Amino acid sequence: MSKGSRRLVMGVVLGVSVVIVVGVVAYLLLLPRQSDHIAVPAHNATPEQVVTAYLDALNAHDCDTAETVMASDAKDSARSWCRQVASLTDVDVRDHFTERPELSGRSAPEEVANVPVTFDVDWRLFHGDVSMPEGTTTWGYLLVRDSPDSPWRIFGQGTG
Repeated sequence: MSKGSRRLVMGVVLGVSVVIVVGVVAYLLLLPRQSDHIAVPAHNATPEQVVTAYLDALNAHDCDTAETVMASDAKDSARSWCRQVASLTDVDVRDHFTERPELSGRSAPEEVANVPVTFDVDWRLFHGDVSMPEGTTTWGYLLVRDSPDSPWRIFGQGTG
């Protein structure tokens, strides 16, 4: 192989390597593409409807809607989950039950609802949440509102 041919081969190999590295870095750093727009629930939506919209938004990578249904102090959580989730399937949102506000750090006259859910979660490659392995998950969302005329907003989540 001549010196010119070797340079050409090395140039092609280097070019292909750069394209691969740039692609991997872009995948890891860039947000997933939004696949659908999920409507923000109506002002008078039930806790179950708010949680359903949130989970649909995560699944569609509609981070704006996911953040909108969160309480102001929980919006960062929505953005993080929206970036990390690859898909949520087999979602089952169960009936909510009310909790005393002080049990979750809230105070009267706020109302608190707990919405239990199960779903199968798949994380994006090299992303995820240590609190939740891939697969079938039992989870729950805590929602709050100031009065019966206020919309429900998610402020907490977990298995508790």
